[in-house]
Amino acid sequence: MGEIHIHSGPPSPRKQAPDEGRRRLLFMAAVGGACLASGAVGGGLWFQRSLTGLTPVFGGGWEGLFASEEIGDVFRRRGLDVDVNNLSGIDMTYIKGRDLDRYDFFLCPADTIVAAVKNNFRMSGQSPSNPRLVFQAPMVVLVHRDLLECLASQSLVRLENGFSMFDVRHYLRLRLTAPDWTWGRIGAPEAVAQGDSQIEVVSGAPCSAGGGDLYLSLLIHAHRKSYHADRPRLISDLRRLFQNSWPPSSFGLLQEFFSSHQYPMAFVYEHDALKYLADQQGIAADEYRLLYPDPGVISKHMFVGRDDKGGSELVGDLLTSREVQRIMARRFFLRGADAGLFEQAVVAHGMSGCIRQGDAHGSLALPSTSDIAPFPRPDLMIQLRNEIVACA
Repeated sequence: MGEIHIHSGPPSPRKQAPDEGRRRLLFMAAVGGACLASGAVGGGLWFQRSLTGLTPVFGGGWEGLFASEEIGDVFRRRGLDVDVNNLSGIDMTYIKGRDLDRYDFFLCPADTIVAAVKNNFRMSGQSPSNPRLVFQAPMVVLVHRDLLECLASQSLVRLENGFSMFDVRHYLRLRLTAPDWTWGRIGAPEAVAQGDSQIEVVSGAPCSAGGGDLYLSLLIHAHRKSYHADRPRLISDLRRLFQNSWPPSSFGLLQEFFSSHQYPMAFVYEHDALKYLADQQGIAADEYRLLYPDPGVISKHMFVGRDDKGGSELVGDLLTSREVQRIMARRFFLRGADAGLFEQAVVAHGMSGCIRQGDAHGSLALPSTSDIAPFPRPDLMIQLRNEIVACA
């Protein structure tokens, strides 16, 4: 699903290939090896290639993308066996030394992450190439269509060129100041919301989900734009919004959203919402809407390879090729370099009305927002996240 999980320990070791015969041969080779010290890594990679004809390439980032059989076939046809850790962007910035030597590339979800990763590669004696955009993943507020009227009555949602825009700064003001602000008080239908529950946008937990980190960065940005307050007030105000126990992943949040009324507004990746709507039986896509936050927040996944070693640059070439970009749009609803591929995928699944109302055949390009919330520098983000959300 696009989830970027955060691991507290070091990255997991390279997973073995699923073919049973190949696993047996690799195991026998490992047992019979004369040396398990530093030379064993290079020897093992050479032996794997001699058995399969594929060059093993290891990366960090969005593991689910590389789990696609279609994308895997593209890499195998070009002689690559690509394996990826499902690693958080923040964790990428702290991989150095021998741990870094294991990685041929990263998919970095923010400019600040890209800068830190490139610097770490350079410090280890590598020559990373210029980053390349693989896809961008805008964040949206997923709601039931029946909630739009009462949200509009609170001036939280406005219709702009067919897109439903969610006013983050006004939402933040209401959350911090409006007493007894419940779904029942603003007239939400009982079928889609618990009347006595607080009106709340819920993300995955920032301590464990990439989408949660992006939601926190958006609220930090909106608070600073609205109040120009000092750090203690920022922390005090936002801490009040994170007192509930939220799902540890965006996928878990989506499951809760569609199975109950506990979270009538879910802050998720656009592609996760669309994929869930397309894949799940018994869900009518036109019953739901994607609200685009203003200010907006986008995860831009950039490819950063260490150098030409081990086929890492070929991985970048293939990820940005039209063949793989078409698969990403069709299978994951990701916005790549060619906007038309994304629109074709959405229209083919009958979901254009979830994004843009009134003109199902109009452009589904991202709507314009007043500005885009930046992702804070990783070290600052960790500090703020710990102070606001109380991560362990």
